[in-house]
Amino acid sequence: MYFILFILLLYVILIFSYRIGWEKLSHYKEVQYTPFVSIVIAMRNEEKNVKRLLKEIINQEYSKEKYEIIIVDDHSTDDTLVLLNEFKSPILRVLSLGDNDSGKKKAINKAISLSKGKIIITTDADCSVKPYWIKKLAACFVNKEIRLVAGPVDFHKTNNTFCNLQSLEFSSLIGSSAGAIGINKAILCNGANLAFRKDIFLHRDNISNNKIASGDDVFLLHSLKKLFKKSIFFIKDKDVIVTTNACITLKQFINQRKRWAAKSTRYTDLDTVIVSYIILLTNFTLVSLLVITIFNLDFFVLFLFFYLVKFFVDSLILYPVLHFFSRKDLVKWIFPFGILYSFYIIFIVVNSFSTSFTWKERTHIK
Repeated sequence: MYFILFILLLYVILIFSYRIGWEKLSHYKEVQYTPFVSIVIAMRNEEKNVKRLLKEIINQEYSKEKYEIIIVDDHSTDDTLVLLNEFKSPILRVLSLGDNDSGKKKAINKAISLSKGKIIITTDADCSVKPYWIKKLAACFVNKEIRLVAGPVDFHKTNNTFCNLQSLEFSSLIGSSAGAIGINKAILCNGANLAFRKDIFLHRDNISNNKIASGDDVFLLHSLKKLFKKSIFFIKDKDVIVTTNACITLKQFINQRKRWAAKSTRYTDLDTVIVSYIILLTNFTLVSLLVITIFNLDFFVLFLFFYLVKFFVDSLILYPVLHFFSRKDLVKWIFPFGILYSFYIIFIVVNSFSTSFTWKERTHIK
């Protein structure tokens, strides 16, 4: 009993601290700072997104003399490279990985090593960006102490229930990550909307994680955090929100989450490890209480108390985050999603240790 309440207390303290961190994040203030920026994107089999994304980036409210776009093709088997080469723009540079290189990490590393900008901005090929995206991200670096800026990412709004549940989960992830940055305990960021100084990437601590298919964004964050804890910033501005698509099928969703979970086994950042265990233990306890209650109704009150407290603290972070993303339509899903999330998170964690996942038509073994 006391151990269960202790786990719940840790969870309450954790989420409450993230709510405080979210409130601490300052909103964007207009400043005139326009450094030369390199937009870096790795692509593989993205023929459906090439033209749209390039138009969005080229039509930015930022001087064309102040940025370049570097796209690295990772052995696409469709018309991605053909479309890239057909797209004529003086600020676009198209590169290809050599026969002996493959993967997003190699593509990003190659692009950054050849970039001209001291500020690097990354996104993904299936994302959409707004006109002031570059301007507002770049302006954050007027503060010389800031070395990495994490930006908000959201899923496109749909009428699909499955996609909406993903949006709710993803909003909680972004909100918690932002809140952690707000209290100087950064744990996660998303390469779909990330900006950083080139020199910190080139000198990052990248030992022991080269074999992982993805995760350079979080490993960079952790590496920087060791040296400059207060140099990480989250930009809480709607003009900087990057949107992408939720998974269409359950199989795609599980595969994506397994990929995300697989890299977490290499995390060495203490804050991140502690948070991971608190989240896992909280959800495991909730599921255990539910199962026990089915066989013994004497535990129903404890289960209900645990669930209601968790729902309340989850709402503390989700309400303001959903308001920021203009997704109040998702509020109605918070209560029922709580129990589904607990089962799902345990399933994903277990599978991440024992199975492979597919990414960009390539199979990666955990």
